[in-house]
Amino acid sequence: FQCVAASAFATDFYVSPTASVNGTGSFSNPWKLQTALDQPASVHPGDTIWLRGGTYTGRFTSYLDGTSTQPIVVRQYTGERATIDGGTSGTTAIVEVYGSYTWFWGFEVTSSDPDRSTSTPGSSPPDITRGDGFDINQSATHPGLKFINLVVHDTRQGFSYWKEAQDAEIYGSVIYYNGWNAPDGGHGHGIYAQNQTGTKKVTDSILFSGFHYGFHAYTEGSHIDNLDLEGNTLFNAGNLSGTSRNLLIGGIPGINAANPVVKNNYMYRQGGVDGFNI
Repeated sequence: FQCVAASAFATDFYVSPTASVNGTGSFSNPWKLQTALDQPASVHPGDTIWLRGGTYTGRFTSYLDGTSTQPIVVRQYTGERATIDGGTSGTTAIVEVYGSYTWFWGFEVTSSDPDRSTSTPGSSPPDITRGDGFDINQSATHPGLKFINLVVHDTRQGFSYWKEAQDAEIYGSVIYYNGWNAPDGGHGHGIYAQNQTGTKKVTDSILFSGFHYGFHAYTEGSHIDNLDLEGNTLFNAGNLSGTSRNLLIGGIPGINAANPVVKNNYMYRQGGVDGFNI
């Protein structure tokens, strides 16, 4: 990914799982996470929001707006481990992303809900209540989003990486154990992507061991154009349910993927396991 020079006037803010409702965003009196993601008036393009160590329980929505030259960075604090645990988030996303030019960097997103199977077939069972790790809101366009060095696991779907995220990138992330099992097979992917405008990248990331596809670019009525996948490692997709593909770019007949780049990726499947690499 490409770094952008920090503003000379950039400010650091802090959040903590133990913050009070009266937090100010300072190191000694941090905000709650959702307070920061609502972009208080004091948060401007170029600023950094540091996640102090600990577990942030619940679901969160980011409304942060940076600019193309001064993104807002949401980043794990140096030397600490920050985990967002969606638990039973009611099938809604653990982190839903609105806004633009925001970089999410170096923390963990997961769900501690232990339920991984259902008797209901299809993609929307009511009793699988873990949410997607990151879900791009589809009500408007959200340019310039980056997801850097994240660990996303044990969610309903790692990334719902929709076309509204224009010129977005997932870089250096580890994505595994996502999805659930149903009578009609495994569901939920490491990354489910669509794209129309700009180039959408997945770079130098590791995707493995879920209930369905690793990287799944598919549509029946949208777009899967300008997808750039380089330097990724994908292995054993679907092995938690029995069969799947490590990487798919395709749609129903008549819908083509324009300008795909699939370069320098590494894929592996265990012998004797059904499915395909690409």
